[in-house]
Amino acid sequence: MDKKKDPQSKKKSMVIATILMMMGLLLSKGSGFVRDIIVGIKFDELYRDAYTLAFNIPDLFYNLLVGGAIFSSVAPYMSGSLAVDEEKRGIRTVSIFVSVISVVMIIVCTVGVIFSEQIYSVYNLFLANDDKIDPVKLNLAANASKFLFPQIFFIMLAALSSGILNAYKRFSSTAFAPTVYNICVLLSIMILAGNSRSELMHTTAGVLVSAVIYFMFLYILGFSTLRKFRFKFEPKDKEFLFLLKRALPIMFSASIVQLNVVILNMFTGRFGNIIFLFRNANTIWQIPYGIFAVSIGTVMTPHLAGLYESKKYDECKDLLTTSIKNILFLTIPSAGMIFILSQNVVAAIYQWGSRYTDANVADASVLLRYLVLPIITQSIVHVMNHAFYAIGKTKVPLVAGVAGLITNPLLCYILINKDFGLKSLSIAYSVSSIIQMVILIILYMRNKNIKPRNIAVFILKSALCLLVMCAVLFVIENFFHAGPSKLSSVLSLAGRGVVCIIVYFGMAIILKMEEARFWLDRFINKLKPKKKQ
Repeated sequence: MDKKKDPQSKKKSMVIATILMMMGLLLSKGSGFVRDIIVGIKFDELYRDAYTLAFNIPDLFYNLLVGGAIFSSVAPYMSGSLAVDEEKRGIRTVSIFVSVISVVMIIVCTVGVIFSEQIYSVYNLFLANDDKIDPVKLNLAANASKFLFPQIFFIMLAALSSGILNAYKRFSSTAFAPTVYNICVLLSIMILAGNSRSELMHTTAGVLVSAVIYFMFLYILGFSTLRKFRFKFEPKDKEFLFLLKRALPIMFSASIVQLNVVILNMFTGRFGNIIFLFRNANTIWQIPYGIFAVSIGTVMTPHLAGLYESKKYDECKDLLTTSIKNILFLTIPSAGMIFILSQNVVAAIYQWGSRYTDANVADASVLLRYLVLPIITQSIVHVMNHAFYAIGKTKVPLVAGVAGLITNPLLCYILINKDFGLKSLSIAYSVSSIIQMVILIILYMRNKNIKPRNIAVFILKSALCLLVMCAVLFVIENFFHAGPSKLSSVLSLAGRGVVCIIVYFGMAIILKMEEARFWLDRFINKLKPKKKQ
């Protein structure tokens, strides 16, 4: 049988691709953690907040102009072209898209470098004096961003290269590239960082060099595929305008995530130097979200786009159902563990020096505890967004995102003024995430041909597994305590994590959940020695 038409062969290739993406994202997240740990060691509170804040506006421009469109529009468009044997059409249109966006990005980066101080002054524009961010911190961030604006141009080129390679299902070429970037950034921080303006500038200059290396690494790995795409500046081309029309809502949708980060940082002024701590909490909850939801969603999107383009609606339904169940099966226990162990997790990951104080741990753990719900809700938002992108309905995620964007600052303002304290920021984000998820689910379920099925029973079983796992973990927390040393606290946390996994998977097997058997089989197969042909 032709492997191209063999469903088992397709399924196996998707599993391998998903595992590769998970491994790559795990390494990327791990190296990202090390990077943040070094930031906490090398910078004091003022400079680590300024360093974190410096990324916000460049990242916003990146997401606004191109970030979400790459994986959610360009990659599905190219995948659809390949699925119907129209590779040349896809190459031509994507080449024009890359060329036009590159020219726009160069202009934006130039404006950002010249007017960075004026741009960053927006943070304090609408706030009362008591709530404003320290002007010294803002000035440091604005100057540091002068190296980060050109950085996003090379990040864009790297992301475009990655999106194209994913469309060709070359996941092995893209899975580990972000780790290379993180390692380069880590080295820049270790060598250049310090508590002075010049050392902060040198560090962000090192980040710029890291972005150049990241793009070159990806381009060399994917040269045989990427060399097909050439500079072609034809902004009036009909196919390009079609792709742009499809991509614009995605660009705005993707920017909403970063807009929410900017908004939340605007509300940090009342609480002092917590911008870096809020980043720490965000980074932790995004581990399971990034490893599980993003990897599964990334692999799902080009396949779903190809199936939808080929009008294989039953296969679309099966693929989305499997993706949602696998994501939820892995993120639900992660949320439970992080909620109960929030303070242990923050201390184990970030408290490696005296500059990260016990008060820092307490504040970051409060922020984290109320951010565990988005591990689940944002995972659903992510996969549903990508499902809409794959079928060409790109405006729906924008509507849901705008609803969340309106809710987030409104709730922040209300909760902070009601003296909810630090957790106001996390609760506001969590509620806005729930609203986005509900809107996306309601609108997607209206399409009966491709809507997922049998999700309710699965959620009930997962909830029961979570309940048992949390009960066991609660008992362990109350009767077993780690020693005073750093090693004992890290080992204790790791041991609790292993117990949680065993209990959760054990309950899932008792309840005959096929997802448990699926992941256990993959794990066992990896441990077995390969037989010689």
